[in-house]
Amino acid sequence: MNKSSIQDIHAHVLMWLEEAAHMIRDSFAEHLMIETKSNRKDLVTNIDKNVQDFFTRKITEYYPTHQILGEESTEQFIDRNREHVWIIDPIDGTANFVKQQDHFCILISYYENDIGKLGYIYDVMNDDVYYAIENAGVFLNDRKLPAPPAISLHEGLVSVDVRNWCGKLCLERLAMEAFDLRYFGCGGIDSIHVITGKFAAFATSIAGPWDKAAQLIFAKELGLCVSKFDGSDVNYLEGGDWVISNKAAYEDLLAIVKRF
Repeated sequence: MNKSSIQDIHAHVLMWLEEAAHMIRDSFAEHLMIETKSNRKDLVTNIDKNVQDFFTRKITEYYPTHQILGEESTEQFIDRNREHVWIIDPIDGTANFVKQQDHFCILISYYENDIGKLGYIYDVMNDDVYYAIENAGVFLNDRKLPAPPAISLHEGLVSVDVRNWCGKLCLERLAMEAFDLRYFGCGGIDSIHVITGKFAAFATSIAGPWDKAAQLIFAKELGLCVSKFDGSDVNYLEGGDWVISNKAAYEDLLAIVKRF
């Protein structure tokens, strides 16, 4: 797909994000229908599903041959033709959406033949759209962002999904080696803090493709490090553990998380 087509897709996504954000904010006045998935803390709401359906309709209308992998519609994805693939998390941080009405985001990415072309992290409540365009950089509301400065593990804040790390020696080690630990409960929001240089790294032991596909594009554009805990490459279509890290913190972080 040529550059003008990428710009067309980008323009569409920005419009869709704005419309989806209105849907989400308007839902605060409605009664949420909340269900559980894998356990009582793994939530999904009717708004997650409505936003997923909204993006699916828009993509299908404008790009009917494209494949869509969404967190709330995984059964619709057929991994055979990856010429045009969209990956969507309609509300990343659903528990935060339900409990706080804050610290959640929309994650969208667009890939061509397994190459990340466009990535979006939309912090809904702050109305901030972070996006990455292949070979063009990373932007916040159309303002280009610089690569974050070097942050060592010793001097940096690190976010980890604490609930899944409880009782593991690597959590104690990380707490000692890093300046301090943080966790928003939303991988997209945590990733924003690495992208903007507020955190040295974010590491999570459980993630789906929709939790990281967008961030892989951001990392490539900013020179951040991304890998699984064992140092191997992250596949944007697979789930599992992964880290996104400032280069200066990466090796020390990996030495700890590989023991998870």
